[in-house]
Amino acid sequence: MAFNKPIKPAKDIDGVRRSAFWHLGRRDHSEQELRTKLGRKTDNQHWIDTVITECFEYNYLNDDRFIESFIRSSQNKSYGINRIKRDLKNKGIDSDKLALAFEDDQYDYVDNAVQLLSRKYQQHLANHHIKNKASAFLQGKGYNFDDIVKAIEIHNEAFPAVEVDVLEETTALLTKKFKDTITERKTQDKATRFLLSRGYAFQEIQDAIKNHNQLLNEND
Repeated sequence: MAFNKPIKPAKDIDGVRRSAFWHLGRRDHSEQELRTKLGRKTDNQHWIDTVITECFEYNYLNDDRFIESFIRSSQNKSYGINRIKRDLKNKGIDSDKLALAFEDDQYDYVDNAVQLLSRKYQQHLANHHIKNKASAFLQGKGYNFDDIVKAIEIHNEAFPAVEVDVLEETTALLTKKFKDTITERKTQDKATRFLLSRGYAFQEIQDAIKNHNQLLNEND
């Protein structure tokens, strides 16, 4: 079983400096991010402040460069703009710098969202249930509402809707889940919730329950 090695405290400012250079040699960091990591090496704030100042002076630490690199990396990971902004805030980037960074952002987040949908759903997103699932999927990736709506529209254009007999479809779902007639109020409520969660309208559900019961009665 693997265990993380305990962080070895810095004995002097050179130890803090080596730690800073090691972290910055791996990737760009924001100032707050680097301060947090150096704070694990020492509680000597003077050492940390001195090393941070040196890093800025030698351009090893540059928040603008970090923001640009972070945004590009996040876009390559197919994250939406909400996720990227949230992650940058968590790394200590203030609102003014965030606004400036995205002021002339020409990146096509909708196209990225469409690509994600096409990999996950090889079908038309027809009813509310599957649209809600697709929306939740993109929200989890950090896309905003407008981009999600546009992405679903474009996705559906690439996957034309297939004509479906709604009554046949809903009845089949009920028959698979309910082996007996749906007559008691408790069972009717359960069947209604079951189909509502899949995006069907109330009247469609009532028709399906009626059809389900008729089919079972005919087979008795």
